[in-house]
Amino acid sequence: MVASEEPIATPSRVKSVLVILWLLMISAPIVESDTYRYVALLLIGTTFVWFKPNLNLLRRDWLANACIVWGAYALLRFLFGLIVDGEKGASDWLYAFPLFFPAVGIALYSGRKHVETVFAIYFPVALAALLVSTDYRLILEGDVRISPLYHNNLIHGAIGCGFLMIGAFYWLLNAWETGKLARRSGAWIIAVSMSIIALCLFNIYGSKAKGVWLSLVLVGPLMLASLLLYADRRRAAVAGLVALLFISLGIWVGWNSIWTFAGPTYEAAARIATEVSQRGGVWNAVAAAIASSDTPNAMSERLQLWANASEVIAQAPFFGAGNHWLTLWRSTTYASVPYTLLHNGYFEMLVRHGLFGIVVFAILAGAMYRRVVAARRQRLISLSALLAYTMVTLFFLGTILSNSNNRLAIGESFFFVFSAVAFACGIMVKKGEIRQETGIVSRDRKAA
Repeated sequence: MVASEEPIATPSRVKSVLVILWLLMISAPIVESDTYRYVALLLIGTTFVWFKPNLNLLRRDWLANACIVWGAYALLRFLFGLIVDGEKGASDWLYAFPLFFPAVGIALYSGRKHVETVFAIYFPVALAALLVSTDYRLILEGDVRISPLYHNNLIHGAIGCGFLMIGAFYWLLNAWETGKLARRSGAWIIAVSMSIIALCLFNIYGSKAKGVWLSLVLVGPLMLASLLLYADRRRAAVAGLVALLFISLGIWVGWNSIWTFAGPTYEAAARIATEVSQRGGVWNAVAAAIASSDTPNAMSERLQLWANASEVIAQAPFFGAGNHWLTLWRSTTYASVPYTLLHNGYFEMLVRHGLFGIVVFAILAGAMYRRVVAARRQRLISLSALLAYTMVTLFFLGTILSNSNNRLAIGESFFFVFSAVAFACGIMVKKGEIRQETGIVSRDRKAA
């Protein structure tokens, strides 16, 4: 069966199903749950039922095959460790999820005409959740950490706010780019998006999640600079300066509270940097910081986790320890640290799959990003869509420096959406090239 060249018409009864499923797929920034796992299977099922010809679209695609090969490798390695060695590991089976990435990408391509509807519902829902869940009084007091939205941990909630803020920012810019702001709904889009951005920044401040703060410090200036990529640069520059003014004012007003929570960590990090040469290496400097009473407890625990992870990685640096990593963990220097969630997404990968795993994921992610860029070059997606994809990715990569978000619902669903967008864009690019080649052939035949 050959995939059709033109989009398959979506039955009217299916449109609402697709919209609901994609709303649930991207619900993790608002509500922390594993819903996305079951939704991914349902999306693949809808493709089998209503868009079956599209299943052939990635048959000879090297990236799709690479995802399947990696997923099979990760799954077989996990099963071997479980059955043969009796080692369960800790969520090691999650690294087999790339098995499903291509199929979810086909599902997104099949229902791509409904993406606009999904976001038109998603952001007002996000705003309602923020309005209801925000603890305005405690945040204004400044001395108490709050947990934004509906998450099991305040750091997860802050990351969810980061995703929503970036998404709302580029949803607004997309409406400007495509002329929707000039329509009757333009005022509504402005009100919703600006309210989300303000409430998300307010909640991120209230969470006192220093890793999220750092990620925004890195990504925020890039977001404002991206305004200059739009056609009306003068208006964009003015908007960026106004936003920068308000953010600066907010930081100035809340600086005492910010420094109360971030200052000791910054000072401890600075001491480690200066003591590396004095104490004869990073390990000794880190050990001294862990032993020091001047190091905040949360930072000390993270340093212990990272020190233990480094010891495990050193025993299997190239392919990782697989499920066996937890057994190795028990013999590390700081094995008494009360948990094994490493609070660093890169270490999470390295202890299980080593440098090989990091390289494979870097290649897959790089190839996926190139497909989204190619779709933009052919004007198949908006500039705002590419920038949102870029900034959300950079933000997420920044947050996993100090948290294991890739092992949590918000990170796992991010990978599904990240890959789905890439595969959908790849299909659109491929079909655009086929149509272009067909058009050239037709013109040549007429000329002959």
